[in-house]
Amino acid sequence: MSTSSPPAESNHSTGSHSVDPFHNPSYPQRTHFAERTKLEETLRGVEDRMAQAAKKLAVLARDPRLVEFTRLYHQMMGARDQIAECARRIPREAGELYHEDHERLDLAVKAFDRVVKQFETKGA
Repeated sequence: MSTSSPPAESNHSTGSHSVDPFHNPSYPQRTHFAERTKLEETLRGVEDRMAQAAKKLAVLARDPRLVEFTRLYHQMMGARDQIAECARRIPREAGELYHEDHERLDLAVKAFDRVVKQFETKGA
């Protein structure tokens, strides 16, 4: 008499998830697509503040502080570009890359806010 167990079922489906033969099961699922709206709102807010700063630069055409304001504006552009890159990447990332990009986004937003504060406190 043999004590072998019954053959394992060939159904690889676990719970309500169907198995995708082209997806590595050890790679985490991308579940951050819902954050896209919030990230786009953050980017829109940054771009609105950039537009206000651009208007201020246009008014300062002959001001001796124009060089300083221009430098700060370019720093804002760099922070805005970092925010845009993170906003583009975060919804598509998974696992540790998601957390790294989220940290980069938080740092870029803080940097942008610091530069805007400097821009606004310079006067004009």
